[in-house]
This record gives sequence, structure tokens and C-alpha cells, in this order.
Amino acid sequence: MNINLGNKKYILIYLAIICIFSVCFLKPEDYLSPFFEIGILALIFIIGSSCIYYYTKNEDNLHKVAFLIILLFGITCVFLTPINDVSDEQEHFVRSEIVSTGQLSTTYVPIPNTTQNGYQTINSITIFCENAGANVFGTTVDDAKIDYTPSYFNSAFSQNPFYSYLPQAIGILLAKILDLNAIWMLWLGRLFNLLVYAGIVSFAIRKAPILKFPLLIVSILPLAIYQAASMSVDGMFSAFAILAFAYFLYFYKTPKIKWIDLGIFYGAVILAGLLKSPFLALSLLIFLVPNDHFESKMQNIISKSMILVTLAIGLAWSNYANSVLANSWRGEFFAKKHVNSTEQINYLVSNPAFAAERFLNVFSESPVIIDRLFYFSNDVRDYSSTLLSVLYTAFFLIFSIAYPLDEKFEIKTRIEGLLIGFLIYIGVIGVQYLTWASVGATSVINGVFARYFMPLLIFVPFVVNTDLLDYDNEELSQLFLTIALGFISGMIMLTVSVKY
Repeated sequence: MNINLGNKKYILIYLAIICIFSVCFLKPEDYLSPFFEIGILALIFIIGSSCIYYYTKNEDNLHKVAFLIILLFGITCVFLTPINDVSDEQEHFVRSEIVSTGQLSTTYVPIPNTTQNGYQTINSITIFCENAGANVFGTTVDDAKIDYTPSYFNSAFSQNPFYSYLPQAIGILLAKILDLNAIWMLWLGRLFNLLVYAGIVSFAIRKAPILKFPLLIVSILPLAIYQAASMSVDGMFSAFAILAFAYFLYFYKTPKIKWIDLGIFYGAVILAGLLKSPFLALSLLIFLVPNDHFESKMQNIISKSMILVTLAIGLAWSNYANSVLANSWRGEFFAKKHVNSTEQINYLVSNPAFAAERFLNVFSESPVIIDRLFYFSNDVRDYSSTLLSVLYTAFFLIFSIAYPLDEKFEIKTRIEGLLIGFLIYIGVIGVQYLTWASVGATSVINGVFARYFMPLLIFVPFVVNTDLLDYDNEELSQLFLTIALGFISGMIMLTVSVKY
């Protein structure tokens, strides 16, 4: 590989970053036998260096760069992340297996010989649920063949739409057809989920005529890759949200908008919104599109009226989702903790001073959400890094403020974008508070994690950019990309240090 001097410089910067992170996360016992850590360090160095080199050859094809980065680092996470170790991955795994049998909806049934209800799956799935958090070196269940004996699990995310589990279900079905060991149901399910995320994001970056590089940086957020390389639906919702924003950018620069593009935009908004309802507010981006970019006045009116249809679909689904939410372990939890959205609303209305204080907490407790940018696993307290969270926040703010964008947005457009982003932000926290917190709870962030806000990061450079850096744009892009790859690698080394 012919690597010029410039490439070598950034590869050395990348090597320095990953070595520093690796040393930071090593445990005392790792120093006695660091061979696995050194092996993974060498692997991610090869991957990261290849991505840096590939970027220098494809600077005009950022969608290809994004696809390669997501795929290479994501595949590493597919196999390195322990069994069902991603937050709620057990439930996502159960639902994915159910969908793989052709059941697009779930059935909450009595569990034989018990007084409880649950969802029927197969024994291999429940065995993996019982071994959540174990890596393949610490258990033998990964060596077993698929056990099709009927089994039951108490929750299967019945409130989520079936399409969010189709990639995982295809992977599970393929493992069944090929008669592979049971672990391949998990690995292939994760892999197909990753491929869909990479494909949608790559298409979004290709479609966007401006802000391609910020879209790339947001799409390779370490937490986003980690979620996409799992059985979770959070990667898919993030991908659809990024796609919707990319189409807004396309509308913003396109003089004559086509109906099919409007359909894709609203389709992406709805698909994201059915998974995280506050993201239905992405439909409001249509108001930021210049009026003369619509083909006709009628198209302008219809496209903006579609917001009402989108919200109606979202409201209808939310009512259904809330009705089945308790068909899981959450039902007992809600009863025990006195969680009731109707009573919560009534309490807030009856106590305006308390409600105002909770609203202000949305701002005061934002540092906790930022700290959760690098919260992983089921037991997040044992698997997080405040160091990575603080450093990444500083990196992304510097990037958002100083990186020279290829479009100068008017102040009015930025303020409107800020309002839409803020509406989604408080909407996510508000929905969690109504559906998760005890009536009259003082904390508004119980059950709120940074993964719910991943695609919102694209609003930051859109709103706050000032183009401060008077520097060669090509070198600046390569530097920011190198640092971003360093953070992905830091996440992987954190996994290695905690889980192996």
C-alpha cells in the first residue's frame, strides 16, 4: 500500500490516540497477561489505518467512507460484544426470533405450569438470556446447536413495530437454515442489523447535497455503531432519523422537489417516529425549506399538511404501544413504582410550580445525559467511561462550532432548527418521564439514555457553526475523522478491558 507522508502523519496520530485510551482502560491484572488486549489493539489499528487511507482516496465519496467505517468497526463489535450484553438485548433477541418464524405481532400467553404470562420462543434464546454478559471464552453455550424446544420469556418488546426486527430475523433464519451453532443466531442477527444501518446511512449521506461530512461524523458516533452492531432497534431508528434530515438538506438545495422524495422523507420520519415518537417532529423540517423549491403551491400545501397525517399515525401507534407496554416485566414494575402517565399528567397540571421545576431539570441534568454517551451494557454502572464522554463532547463541540460548512444557513433557519431539535430533546425526556417515572418523581432522567438522542447531534453543527478555523479544509476533515476513529477504537478497548 502506497501511503504518502500525509497519511502517515494521521495514522501516527490515530495510533497515539488508541494507545492512550488502551493504557487508560487497562486493569492491573491485564498488565500480567495483556496478549488479548494487544491483539485487539493491533486489529483496530489495522482497521483504522485502512479507513484513513480509504478516505484519502474517496474524499468525494463520503457515503462509501461511512459504509466502510461502520462495517469494519461494527463487525468487530458484532463478535466482540459479549452475549446479550447490549442494553435490553435479551428482549430484542426474543422478539427477533419470534419475527423470524413469520409472526409480525406478538402473543402474550400463559407460561405452562406457572401463574405468569410471557412470549413463546425457543430454548436456545432463553439460554442465551440466562448467560447475558458472558463472552464466548467464559461460557460453553455458544458451542451448542440450536435447541428448538419451546421456551418462554417474560418480555419481547411487543410495543415496537415488526419492521425494526426484520434484519435481525433474517440473520436468525439464516443461522437456522444453515444449521449453525446457536451463537450464530446472535452474530448473524447483529450483522444484518449492522448492514441495514450502514446501508441507510450511506444512502442518506449520498443523497444530501450539503453537510455530508457532519452527517458522516454523526453516523459514526461510537454509541451508534455499538447499537447498530447488536439486536437493538436503536440503530435503525437513528438511521431513519439521519435519512430524514438528509432529505431535508436535499429539499433545501433542490429547486424542484419531486413527490417521490417527499414520500421518502415522510416515510423515514414515520419509521423513526414509530420507534421513538418525539422524532415525528422531524417532519417540521419541511417548514425550513424555501417555498419556491416546491413544484407548485398545491405541493407546498399538501407537503406541509402531511405533518398532521404523520402525527396522527404516530399518535395511533403510541396508543397501541402503551396498551401492550405492560405485557412484560414492566407491568409489575409499573404497579410497584406507581407509574401511570395519566396520573402523572394530572399531578403536573395540579402542581404548576413542581412542573416548572421539572422542566428546568431538563437543562440542569443534561450533563448526566452527556456522561451517558459512553454508557454500555445491561449494567451500565460497570461499563461506562466519563473520560470518553467528556473528551468526545469537547471534540464534537469544537467540530460543530469550528468546522467550515459548505453552506451558510441564515440565522432564522438556524433558530428554527434549534427549536425543532429542542422540541425533540424535551419530547424524549417528557415521554420517558410520563411512561417510566413514578408519579411525582423529582428526577426527569430516570430511564433516559444518550442512545435516544443519537441522531439529534446533526442539529448541533447545523445550529451553532461559526466557521472559525481558517485552515485547509481537506487536512481539517482528515484530522477530525482521525480523532473520531480514535473514539470508536477507545470504545472497543473499553469493551475489551471490562468484558475480557
